[in-house]
Amino acid sequence: GARADDGDAEVAGKPEVELAVVVTAAEGVKLGAARKATVAVSLERALRRDRRLAVIDQDDRLAARSKSVPDDAVGEARALLTTGEAMLRRGQAKPAILKLQGATTQLANVLAWTQKQDLARAQLYLGTAQAIAGDGKAAIATFVGLLAWRPEQLPDPDLEPALVLPLWEKAQAQARKLPQGAIEIATSPAGALAYVDGRMVGFTPTTVDGLAEGTHYVTLRRAGSVRRVEPVKVSAKAPAALAAVLEPSSGAADLAQGTELLEDGVGDAIAKAQAQAGLATLGDLLGVEQVVIVDVQPGEGQYRLYAYAVDGGARLGATDVKVGDRELEEAFAAAGAELYRQVAAAKVVIKPKQRKPAGPRGPSIVTRWWFWAGVGTVVAAGIAVPVVMELTDGPAPITCPTGQSCGTVVFKF
Repeated sequence: GARADDGDAEVAGKPEVELAVVVTAAEGVKLGAARKATVAVSLERALRRDRRLAVIDQDDRLAARSKSVPDDAVGEARALLTTGEAMLRRGQAKPAILKLQGATTQLANVLAWTQKQDLARAQLYLGTAQAIAGDGKAAIATFVGLLAWRPEQLPDPDLEPALVLPLWEKAQAQARKLPQGAIEIATSPAGALAYVDGRMVGFTPTTVDGLAEGTHYVTLRRAGSVRRVEPVKVSAKAPAALAAVLEPSSGAADLAQGTELLEDGVGDAIAKAQAQAGLATLGDLLGVEQVVIVDVQPGEGQYRLYAYAVDGGARLGATDVKVGDRELEEAFAAAGAELYRQVAAAKVVIKPKQRKPAGPRGPSIVTRWWFWAGVGTVVAAGIAVPVVMELTDGPAPITCPTGQSCGTVVFKF
């Protein structure tokens, strides 16, 4: 199934649709930052169960499109892991140790932009290589360090089990006896989602206890901020303290402006001009084709979901959610399935023009006069779905400003 949200960076894949999730509130509903983040994460996790969909982490995508992700360092770290594992499987344990030591160090340095399982594998294979090479003491120490933060990890049964498994069992016994400590986590600004070793632990500031002595990995996510992952050494003697300053994401201000515009006319069959501007901004900044809006309704556990096409602002589906006794994610999963049943049946065909790679950005699409003129015309026409929106694949129209991605909207009744 799709990856659960454990604070990791997004995984490259080949989904049919890339989408962003936005949380709004109906009139009279107070929506605090913590509840908003909880709702957003629950819906993201629910939608990721559908293999057709890729739910984009907005700040990850902003970082990628602004070229601030260390792709070269990530690629080098993963290459070291792949090479070290291959050498180990060929029986070259001693030279594999050097590659896997490098992989362990470098993956820890870029953990905000890769998967924690990559680091766990590097540590596992490093300990395995040490065991096969005859350094049992080093192997046990490596395994204990891994099990301190990844207690569910299993050894590889195909790599010299007669040599490795006895050392692994000793490491397990030692790991179970490790004393426990805590981490006090604070961020500036406050209110970040905090994960320890992939487990969501709440919003900052927060304290997490019951952690085995050793190194643990704290992931910090906050809307509008660049993701951070910090290694923290836990001791039973005193709580470890982590105080992190979160840097704003490139383009976060434009994204917040576009998101705010979506609150105008949520639920309309064709989004109003202002909401269309917001949809276009999200599509421009994030490279998504659809936006799913969860509108928090008055009353306990009541929500309304909408799916909108970024290009043209057509509503593709809508459904109500009543949570009741279910977990929020489970309620959203059922509603998400219904929502995308409607989207699949919608008579809307979108052929987006190829988006250009991100580069230096000009003014937000919201501020461009020609955009407002265009969407104003669409809204005034009062067109109802079904519609067919087709962006031209050929040269941009003569009226399109230089450097912009314009197209032709064709309505069919």
